[in-house]
Parts: sequence; C-alpha cells; structure tokens
Amino acid sequence: MNRMKEDTGAKIAIGIAMLALAVALIFMFVIPKPTTRGMQAKQNRTASDILKDVSKAHDGLAASQKLIAGRTWTGGLQQVGPGALQEMNALALKHQVKLSGFRPERTSQYAGLDLVPFSVTAEGSYLDVLGFVKAIEDPSNKLAVNLVQIASSEANGDQVTATVGLTAYHAPEVEKHA
Repeated sequence: MNRMKEDTGAKIAIGIAMLALAVALIFMFVIPKPTTRGMQAKQNRTASDILKDVSKAHDGLAASQKLIAGRTWTGGLQQVGPGALQEMNALALKHQVKLSGFRPERTSQYAGLDLVPFSVTAEGSYLDVLGFVKAIEDPSNKLAVNLVQIASSEANGDQVTATVGLTAYHAPEVEKHA
C-alpha cells in the first residue's frame, strides 16, 4: 500500500512537471522574443514622448510667465506706489468717486514677488463705488482687491464710504551676471 502512495505522488509530480514544460513551450512560441530593433524603437518612442512633454511644459511655462508679467509691476519698487495712485485717480474720475485716502502699507515678499499693499478710501454713490471696485478687479489692472468694506454716509442717504484693500505684485529685477 505504501508503494502505491509513492507511485501516485511520483505520477502527480511528473504530471505537474509535464504541465509546466507544456506551458513553457507555449509561452516560447506564442510570445515573440524581444529584438534589438524593437527595443530601440520603443526607446525612441519613449524619448520622443518625453521631448514632446518637455516642449509642452516649456510652452505652458512661457504662457504662464506672459500672464504673470501682465499682472505684475516691473521697474523699481519705488515706482509702484505712484503708479497705483495714478491708476486709482483715473478710475475714481471715470466712476465719479472721490478718493479721500490712499495709504501704502508694509511690503512683504512671497514666492519671489514683492507684495505691496495699499488701503484706499473712496466716497460716492453706492453704484458708483461698486463700479469703481469692479474696475479695479479688471484683469487689465495690475492691482488685486483683497478687502472691501462699505459703510453708508450719515449725511446723505445714497452716499457711501468704501475702504478697499489692494495688493500690487512687483517682480524684482533679476541681476544679470556676465
């Protein structure tokens, strides 16, 4: 009886080995062998895909830099305040709003940019002040609105006073070393 168990175990082992051999033979004939030419073509495709991705990234970077350049102040940091005041005066005149205050605040830096905050106080009718604030937020303007507080004027019912917090983003000039 022992011998029969040994024979059965051996037969199972031989069957498994033959099955593994058959699978290996099928694998060898069905799956093509990698060739040098095929590997080189795959590597070239990969390299060309990488070059395309790098080109797209450069184009995206150039577009982003162009967008940022349109929204930031350049030149000396001392030119930002007078430029911002000039823009505020032009917008106030256009929207029939009276500027009663324009105060620069402490400059800070973030991500390679100088953040130059200002506080503007404007007076006028509610709709004129709203138009003034909306004009400041226009993308063609280089000032970002970060605070709007509107209070009614006690003297006239339709007149309001608005305090508008602004931030100008200044790109410091990069020194070029020869």
